[in-house]
Amino acid sequence: MGLFKKKNPQDAFDPGVFTITDTILDPPRFTFLPAIYQDATRRKWAVHQRGATPRIFDYADVLQCEIVETGNPEDVPELSNRELAQQILINPAKAAKINAAKRNMCLGMGVVVAVQTGKDEVSKLEIPVMTDEVKRDSNLYKSYRNVAEKIKAEFDAMGGLD
Repeated sequence: MGLFKKKNPQDAFDPGVFTITDTILDPPRFTFLPAIYQDATRRKWAVHQRGATPRIFDYADVLQCEIVETGNPEDVPELSNRELAQQILINPAKAAKINAAKRNMCLGMGVVVAVQTGKDEVSKLEIPVMTDEVKRDSNLYKSYRNVAEKIKAEFDAMGGLD
């Protein structure tokens, strides 16, 4: 019975150092996505990968945050029929993605956060929001976009990037 019991995320943190006041991202079970928590009283946030020690950051460590998408129609190269046929033979998956982008499909969406991880070191935290093909004019796309914008707004507020 204890196999599927949801654990208390606060158990991974020392309450004297970090107390969860808000959950920015609570990933689905059985995924490799990290959970992201906030401690508003101490002005800190944390990334916790299941089975690992949480990594705690200050609000000031957030340098930049943006929503990124793959499958932008403007990024699709113009290919002749012959070049397209060659592309299909060489790399069918890439050709399918190019074709999907031409049909106004978003192939993936995420939030990328630039984080100060050392004195002269900056790392990128990539938070995937969507990994499937979705039409940009659909309600599902709008729903994913709203989730990405909420995550971005949380990080913008923490980093004073509004």
